[in-house]
Amino acid sequence: MTTPPNAMARDALDFQAQQLRMILERLTYVRSLLPEDSIDWRGPAQQLFDAGVGGLHRDLACVRRLIEAAENRTVMAASQMGSYVG
Repeated sequence: MTTPPNAMARDALDFQAQQLRMILERLTYVRSLLPEDSIDWRGPAQQLFDAGVGGLHRDLACVRRLIEAAENRTVMAASQMGSYVG
């Protein structure tokens, strides 16, 4: 028996949501590795280091929000597809 198209789409969306959650976990781990600020640098080097690390924190936070939104939309789409699968 073949799988109905709606069930296939739902399964694909469930898999996509799972992959997005995995990416979020990895981003959380990567973010935990970043220092908050420098302790070993002084003067201009410290300012540049802190600016770079601050930029990374902001970029990762932005990426995290985008991936969370994509995961939420994917879960909603999978749920909607599930309502069409009999």
